[in-house]
Amino acid sequence: MKFFRALTKWQFWASIVLMALAVYGLYHFTFRVFLNSYTNHNEVMEIPDLSQMNIKEAIKTLEDLNLTYEIDSVKFDSTKAPFAILDYYPQKGFKVKEGRRIFIKSNPRTWLPVELPDIIGKSKRLAFTQLKLSGLEVGDTIYEPDIAKDAVLRVMFQGKQITSKTILPRFARVDVVLGKGLEYGVKMENLIGMGLDQARSTIVANQFEVGRLVVEESVSDSSVLRVFYQYPIAGDNYDQGLPVDLWLSSRSPAELAMRVKDLDRQYRNDLKDSAAIAEYERQLQLKDRTELSTDNTPSVQESQLPPKNVPQEQPEGVQID
Repeated sequence: MKFFRALTKWQFWASIVLMALAVYGLYHFTFRVFLNSYTNHNEVMEIPDLSQMNIKEAIKTLEDLNLTYEIDSVKFDSTKAPFAILDYYPQKGFKVKEGRRIFIKSNPRTWLPVELPDIIGKSKRLAFTQLKLSGLEVGDTIYEPDIAKDAVLRVMFQGKQITSKTILPRFARVDVVLGKGLEYGVKMENLIGMGLDQARSTIVANQFEVGRLVVEESVSDSSVLRVFYQYPIAGDNYDQGLPVDLWLSSRSPAELAMRVKDLDRQYRNDLKDSAAIAEYERQLQLKDRTELSTDNTPSVQESQLPPKNVPQEQPEGVQID
């Protein structure tokens, strides 16, 4: 009986030892043999020389070595060939494990396009600086009449107007339209005989302001009105930006003669006869003959009309640097 009890006790401890050995063996196999073999633990490889390859060759080389990669191709270097390797990390000869990510800077095919900055309304100096920083060049500088001197009015590319954020090739040449600013001592345009809309357009085109509009009689249709007097007088020197007053009527020159004399006493500095009525009558005659010519009636030649007493100045045109 004692023998069997001793044997049973021995078997108990033997089973404990065997279980411990089994656990240790499983641990050793799992963490020392299987995982090392599965992860290629302590197996490393050297980074090859990618500097003489293009991007396609470099990618194939890294994939054959089971290495991953990340490519940056933002910055263009004109001294290098398109798709050349500019830099990479880790460098040549660096030892890494399988699956390591390699960071590559590759030369793109050409310069990346750029956006046109918002320069409308900005000064010439600031606008030109922003264009240069954006990688664009200034072509023609075009001046147009505008109250904002040297302010950017429009931007043109290949003859077409473009807006901010338009995508352009880097180093593209854009033309900039700038305000010419106000001028002083500009000869006043002759507005006598013009309709209201035409007179307004002419005033604005010459950088003046539309001032008082005095209508001599009540009318239901403004298109029948004609300018029979203006201040400043046609041909006078006047500063741009100031108002121009107009007197309008649909009456005949004979009916307006006394009214014009009264206005001359107020606004003219000399006592000579005003040319306003003569010009007003001439414009009415020209209008009548133009209307008749639309009914297949031969038009009256300009030389047959009464001569102009007040010369007209043409609006200033566009000036290009």
